[in-house]
Amino acid sequence: MSNLSYGEITEENIEKATELYNSAIDLYGENQTDKSIEYFTKALELKPDFYEAHYNLAQILMSLDRYDEAIKSLEEINKLKPNDSENLYNLGKIYYKKGYLSKSHEYLKKISVNSAQYDSAKLLISKIEKRQDELNLETKINEHQSYSDSQGKLIGIELGNFSAPSGSAIDNRGNVYIASFLENKIYKISIYGQKTLYSNSTLIKGPIGLAIDKDNNLYVANYSANNIIKIAPNNVATIFADINKPYCLTYDLAHNRLYVTEQDTNKLIKYDL
Repeated sequence: MSNLSYGEITEENIEKATELYNSAIDLYGENQTDKSIEYFTKALELKPDFYEAHYNLAQILMSLDRYDEAIKSLEEINKLKPNDSENLYNLGKIYYKKGYLSKSHEYLKKISVNSAQYDSAKLLISKIEKRQDELNLETKINEHQSYSDSQGKLIGIELGNFSAPSGSAIDNRGNVYIASFLENKIYKISIYGQKTLYSNSTLIKGPIGLAIDKDNNLYVANYSANNIIKIAPNNVATIFADINKPYCLTYDLAHNRLYVTEQDTNKLIKYDL
């Protein structure tokens, strides 16, 4: 639909627009959707401030997932009725679906507390704010820009706090895993920067080194239990090998091998997986 202007509207145009509007309603009832859209559009060309035509046209376009076109009608309704909560919610919902989070948030925040759409808008706002936080953290994780102090020393970007963090590893999806030595837990930071508890298996005792193989199995150097445990992608933990005071783990992707340093005997041990 072309951009509309609210100029002088003649009585003749109003009458023709009304006829086209009524025909569009009938056509839609007869499942002639494309023809109905055409008639609504023609009615609006004659009477740009025809609220009912904008409303019905927007509803049809939204039902067809023709969001770009629907937005034009919804924006016109917003000019006519800036406080229309239903219209504000529809704009917020469509902009959210299209990924325009700030624009969606802008409309949803205008919805009145007493409106029927308020609870739905509040829920969508919480999703937007959570996603915006994730995007900010994702940017921190994925950005390659280096930061230096006045002496040229690199400054790291903090991604999370842990109790006595020891080993860390990354899977083939970009998720990072961190061992907490004091808590006997493994945490995960997703590619979006969200921190979650990955495993608190009772087999974990004094985790130090971590490594992940090509199949995303996580290996944990269990320093206090004198063994290495393997945590499968389905989160099932099993004892992989007994070893005295395992410390560092390194996975060799090219040869599918796991290397372990045994601190108690000053040895490097290889496992073919």
